[in-house]
Parts: sequence; C-alpha cells; structure tokens
Amino acid sequence: MKIRIALSAVLLLLTSMAEGQAVPTAVRSVGGSPIVPNLDGVVHYALTGSEVIQVGYYGSSQVTKSTALSGDVAYTATSTTRPFSMTFAGGVILPNQQGQDFSSFWNLTASQGYIARHWIFNLSDTFSFLPQSPTTGLSGIPGVGDLGSTPVPGPVEGPAGGILSAAGNRYTNSLTGSVERQISHATSISGTGSWSVLNFLDKNASGLDSTQISGMVAINQRLDSRSSASLDAVYSTFSYSGKVFINGFAQPDIETRGLNLSYQRLLSKSLSVSVSAGPQWVSSSNSTVIPSNLNVAVSGGVTYSRGLTNVSVGYSRGVSAGSGVLSGALSDSVYGSLGHTYGRKWVASLTTGYSHSSGLTQLAAGNSLPVNLTFDTVFGGAQVRRGFGPHYSGYVSYTVQNQSSNFPLGAQNIPLAAQSALNGTNHTIGIGVTFTPRSTRLGQF
Repeated sequence: MKIRIALSAVLLLLTSMAEGQAVPTAVRSVGGSPIVPNLDGVVHYALTGSEVIQVGYYGSSQVTKSTALSGDVAYTATSTTRPFSMTFAGGVILPNQQGQDFSSFWNLTASQGYIARHWIFNLSDTFSFLPQSPTTGLSGIPGVGDLGSTPVPGPVEGPAGGILSAAGNRYTNSLTGSVERQISHATSISGTGSWSVLNFLDKNASGLDSTQISGMVAINQRLDSRSSASLDAVYSTFSYSGKVFINGFAQPDIETRGLNLSYQRLLSKSLSVSVSAGPQWVSSSNSTVIPSNLNVAVSGGVTYSRGLTNVSVGYSRGVSAGSGVLSGALSDSVYGSLGHTYGRKWVASLTTGYSHSSGLTQLAAGNSLPVNLTFDTVFGGAQVRRGFGPHYSGYVSYTVQNQSSNFPLGAQNIPLAAQSALNGTNHTIGIGVTFTPRSTRLGQF
C-alpha cells in the first residue's frame, strides 16, 4: 500500500487553519484514508510486483495479461518554515502475450514552501507520463496496488483526467505558484498562478494537445475558531496546438472568468465541510464555434476521519480543457472514497467517480441544429490488502470503467480527438505483493 502522505500543502493548510486564514476548497480525493504522517525527514519507499488482467479495454471480448513492476518514493522535510516534500510513483508493464507492447508510467510531484511571519509562499510541480487515461490510485494505473493511498490529488486530477481516451502515451505537467499575505489577525490576501500542459506522444495519436494558464486573487477571512470564508476572482485561458478544424473553422482559444464565494467549516475533530460557488463566464476567439455563455462553477466536499475509518465525498462543476478528447468541456463530477483498517493485518479501500462532460463546441449534426458532444464516465475500484509481516503485504484489487457518448463514435462531423474516446465497459483485476522496509503501519510505506 502506498504512503498516505500529504505534500507540503498539508502543512500550509494546517498553518492557515491555525492562523485563521481561509483554506482552499475541498480537493477531490481519489484515494482512501487522509492520514498525515510524522514529518520525519526520512526517505520512504515501496516495491511492488503484480499481475494485471484487463478485460474489454482493447475490445469488447479481448482479455490481456501483463506483469507490473512498480515503485513509490516519498520524502517530507522536517522544517516548519521551509517545508519541502516529494512523491514519486512509477513502474513498467511487461507484456505476457504476443502482440502486446512494453509500457511504463511515471508520476512525480515536488513542492517547496516558505513560511515567514506574515507571508506564505509555495511552488509545486507535477509531471505525469502515462500509457492510458488515469483513473484510480497514486499512479493513476488500475491494478498496481495503490488504491486508497493518499489524499494528494493523483493524475486523475490533472489535465489528462476526466474523459477516458485510448490515444496512447501522453504526458502532463502542471506548475503552480502561490503567495499569501496576512493583513490582520483574521484577514489575509492571496494569489495563485498555474500553467498546465497535456501532450500526446504516439506518431499517429489522435489526442488533442492543450495548454491551460490560470490566475487567481482572493481575500480570506476567519469567521471564528472553526470557520473561514473567502472571495476570489479567477481567470483562465485554454489553447490547443495542431491543425484542428470544426465545421470548417480552426479550433478557437477559450477564456473563462469567474467570481467565487467559499466557506469552510470544521464541524468536529473528525468532520469537515467546504463549498465554493459563483458565476463563470465563457468566451472564445470564434463565437460561431464556441458561443459565449454564462454558467455556475461549484465545488464542495465533506471529509470524515475517526479511528480506523476515513470517508470523503466531493463534487465539482466547471470548465476544463477537455482531457485531450474535447476542445473545452463543461463537466459535472462526483467522487467518493472509503478506507478502513481491520486490526493490524487488513486494510480495505473503495473509490468511485462519475463525470458528465459536455463539449463547448457546437457541432453540426447533419441537417439538424448544432449540438454538443457529451460523455458520461463512471469508474470504481476496490482493494483489500493483508499484511504478512512487518514489511511485506499482499493485495487483490478490482476496477471497472464505463464510458458512453450521445454520438456514435465515427459518426459524421465528430472531431478525430473525440473518436479516440473509450466506449463501453472494461474491467481490471490486480494481485500482487509489496515490500515496505520503512513502514510503521500497514497502509503506509
């Protein structure tokens, strides 16, 4: 089982709560138990060997088998004024059948913070290389044993997450910087800037490359010892590379502007809630292809952690780059996770998610009125792990994915990138053994 460790954002979050600053809205957790470990300044790592069986991924009745060798590394510095943390999850997938290709997956996140008397600075970068769309776990690859591992957003939260695509190898990189200034005992102002990119690497890949640039300014107010609120303004741009033509027009760039009011409340030591909502204006460089519109952006979450049980539920609504499938999408997403430890030898994890993504682009469907391409995506995973000693454990996992569209894939006027989207249901079964030489409890490494 992978480490349940938050990056330095956790430390900054705790600091913000202690000083009365408004904390960010809930981040959707693809893992199970949000357990913050000791900041021990020790490099922790895990090695896992597993057998992975996929049914229906490459065809409705096709069964593939492969061997995965993976590793995880995590480090969190002990400094409280210059917090640094790093998490890595990667490995190789070896084919067991003729016709299969060798593949690999790599995910690296690093975060550096600086905390002064009235200032908090943070710079973080996340890089991911994957052979398929990410779904569950720290690596985003189902069946490799890291389900229910961490509250830190995995690859599914990045530019490649959302709509499932079969466009082959892809990489993403997200760079984020933030600064917060304490004005008074209960008030602060903050700013955040981010740059994200999604690129597909295969020679004949049909995925849509995209770049997103965002900026946000906010004023944060502590209401009491358990509550805080904030008001922020957000601006984002989405651009796409390559020659993409829609209804005879080149793919336009997209801009969004938004105002959000956020509220966070610590209901008890075990239960917390957060919600953020506000108007979001959408425009593009070609209103014929993507007309201007106004919608509501929402995010919210509930987390519960007590004893050996951890639960989290989240919802979000807003505009994204489209996951390499759509040229801009308005998505409604719901995620939930559950983790529980049974005694000293058993850990069970469950995660599930659903998203409805509607393309911003107006498509001409024959002689009918223009319509928007939509995708409904569902995934869920379960994993049971048993310890065999202080440093060895074994696991069994099951993951299911289903995706459908309102257009038959391959229909006329459907962009090539959308035709690469997965359609139907596929299943993944994983079984493996993990070695964690520096773990202090089952479920961490």
